[in-house]
Amino acid sequence: MLKEIKYILLMLLFGQIAYTQVVHESAVVDTKKSNWYMNNYKGPVKSSFWYYTFIIDPIPFAVSNSSNIQSYARHSIMLQNRTALGGGVYEEFDSKGRLTKSIAMDKDGSHFEKSELDNKTASIYMYNEMDVDKKNKIKLKKRQIYPVYDHNILVKPNYKRPYDRGYGSDTLNYRYDYILDKKGRIVKEINYGRSTLPFTESEYIYDDHDNVSILKIITKQKEPTPFHFLDTETGFCPDLHVAYEYDNKDRMTQVTYYGCKDTLAFEKYVYHPEKEYITERTRFIKSSMRGVEHVTPTMIFYHNENGDIIEKKFVRSYPNQYLGASSIALRESIFYKYEYDKYSNWIKCYIYMVGKPEDSEPTAIAQRDLEYYDS
Repeated sequence: MLKEIKYILLMLLFGQIAYTQVVHESAVVDTKKSNWYMNNYKGPVKSSFWYYTFIIDPIPFAVSNSSNIQSYARHSIMLQNRTALGGGVYEEFDSKGRLTKSIAMDKDGSHFEKSELDNKTASIYMYNEMDVDKKNKIKLKKRQIYPVYDHNILVKPNYKRPYDRGYGSDTLNYRYDYILDKKGRIVKEINYGRSTLPFTESEYIYDDHDNVSILKIITKQKEPTPFHFLDTETGFCPDLHVAYEYDNKDRMTQVTYYGCKDTLAFEKYVYHPEKEYITERTRFIKSSMRGVEHVTPTMIFYHNENGDIIEKKFVRSYPNQYLGASSIALRESIFYKYEYDKYSNWIKCYIYMVGKPEDSEPTAIAQRDLEYYDS
């Protein structure tokens, strides 16, 4: 009996050691699976184009029945569901999985049916291969998990963005430099943005498990522009930093944004008890300077095994708080149901804004056309 107990304890110990072994993966941000880019793709994606195929008409939760309000309400529905559908309406990736093109909207801005794209809203990404090869040698202790907001501690490649907005063309150059310690860990990120002089300098502080615990952010400008983080922005306070928390499996459980002796925003994660994915994500933003879909300071996003949002919940700040968003009256939750392809990427999204999928009809339906390198 004693031998059996020892054997079980040994196996449990081995399992724990195997689980916490260092995962040597590239620390370069994965633009296909990133909360920052609002991307969640699997497989050899070449391009993606999403658009609405159905929106309820008239909209029953519009604040009035006037034609103008109905039009505004339709647009508001699209804004409220952008988090679930993705950042760019159209995106392209190279064969190495890097984002090379992102277009924000179609020609008429309605995103309804597959129509001509507005290339004036396009962002083009051109990478320096020598820079990428060098930065790919910087390794992560563990893999990137969507939708963890780890973008700021990941390595960003240098890139160029040519653009033409109709009043002259130009090319913007974005540059990020990194300083490593003897262990190969990042100790500083110097962000030049699109300037020849540094914009910010971030200092990495590690815990006893070699996880980044604090990221100190210092402006390098005399008249700095606001710093953006977690869908909000703030000026540069002397104590501006981000704190990261982890569980006993070294998985990130909370990201907290501090400044001016206050908590400005945070996002915390609940993992599935057995499988390696996030089931629940709570985001808090104190300031009113937040995205239009962030109706209340606190919101909860529930995710399925594929990483997609199945419920977006607005947490009321006080009882009976009116949940209004630009010409529409919202319920407490918006629900989503999906159809998937062989790579577990959604190709059709059913949006429910007046009830759960089992007891209501969809408010809107979106489709996503995906092209792959292997087909």
